[in-house]
Amino acid sequence: MKPITDTAFYCCGARMLDAAQDQPICGDDYAQLFMCAYGMKIFERFKALEQSNASIIVRHRIMDDMLRQLLYNNHDLNVVTIGAGFDSRPYRLHGGHWFELDEPELIAYKDILLPSDQCSNPLHREPINFDTEDLVDKLLQLPHSGPVVFVLEGVVNYLCESDIQNLLGELDYEFPKHRLMCDLVNRETVDKYGQTLNQVLTAMGAPFQSVDHPEAIFLQSGYQAREAVSVMDASLDLGISLVPKFFLRSFFQAEVTGNSVCMWEK
Repeated sequence: MKPITDTAFYCCGARMLDAAQDQPICGDDYAQLFMCAYGMKIFERFKALEQSNASIIVRHRIMDDMLRQLLYNNHDLNVVTIGAGFDSRPYRLHGGHWFELDEPELIAYKDILLPSDQCSNPLHREPINFDTEDLVDKLLQLPHSGPVVFVLEGVVNYLCESDIQNLLGELDYEFPKHRLMCDLVNRETVDKYGQTLNQVLTAMGAPFQSVDHPEAIFLQSGYQAREAVSVMDASLDLGISLVPKFFLRSFFQAEVTGNSVCMWEK
């Protein structure tokens, strides 16, 4: 697999460890299915990065909760996950029509271990070589009737500013009205707290491409912010961190707002 595709094993490994806890944050019992010897070898590079691993778990939980609310409001919502990795939400959440796009090797591997026809929700997986194939061509194959939300988890941070702009333009071209859920980490937060993580990613050939104000790119592209949840705040609410929230808000405001999950709307 490509280096950036290999990072899917990192996120999956973090969810696997969480699921083994007595009181898991996400409870992704499917994660262990994908962690073969190859995947575990990759995850070993990240296993000791407890803060980064916790951030991944909290990020995933925030997105779980956001999607649960959207699906509660509209059981027939179209959920399109770009760069789906080993996401198991179609099997864990109720409702929705699910579409997953990712590299052919990952999709093939995922189909073997967790076939789409075993999902209780309608699920379609579409392989795409992000380097050589046009995303718009794949989007053409998706249903254009009914509301749609795009899920970009752990994707934007690997894209430079122009790549983000191009991606948003492609989504807007095919789906002028949609919602988009993603995690955003600004350059300051990566430089201050993610240096060790980024060193490991760089050694793998998949470094972060952080920007100073990623949210500004969405606003300039015509999106409206509907919801933003700080990963650090959510860590407190979920009992992962015991630092008082008023203390964080008073002395670490930049850190609180520098890593968040956002819901955007066109």
